[in-house]
Amino acid sequence: MTSRKRSSESQGLGEDVGIHSKKSKANTGETTSKVDTNGDRYWEISKMRRVTISSFRGKNMVNVREYYEKDGQELPGKKGISMPMDQFSALIKLLPDIEQALKQQGESLPRPIYSSCADQPGDGNDEPERTASPYKQNIEATSDEESEA
Repeated sequence: MTSRKRSSESQGLGEDVGIHSKKSKANTGETTSKVDTNGDRYWEISKMRRVTISSFRGKNMVNVREYYEKDGQELPGKKGISMPMDQFSALIKLLPDIEQALKQQGESLPRPIYSSCADQPGDGNDEPERTASPYKQNIEATSDEESEA
């Protein structure tokens, strides 16, 4: 028994099958935020996926979630994660390690340019700025941890 795809390929229609494949919208590098119907700021990371800053029971959350369209409205779907600030902070701290692991696997990611970092107040635990690469910073941080033990 053959599937519809195979039967269409046998009829010489195989070239057209690839045209109908699902395509995801590539991130265009646009960094401007928008505001949803709840008044929450969000950034699109693909056509139907976004990062949103919201508040739940008085606590700020960072959400990475898929959206779907219903009756002309984009609504949040089940697929996604909501992180309180401590978990989001932990993720941010892991990004250099994740980037390095991806680099070892042959992946290359563009580095973000933080234009307003100097304007943002710290949490009181700010370390002096280092000019070394992120990889070197990670080694230095790991070396410090090992020497304390």
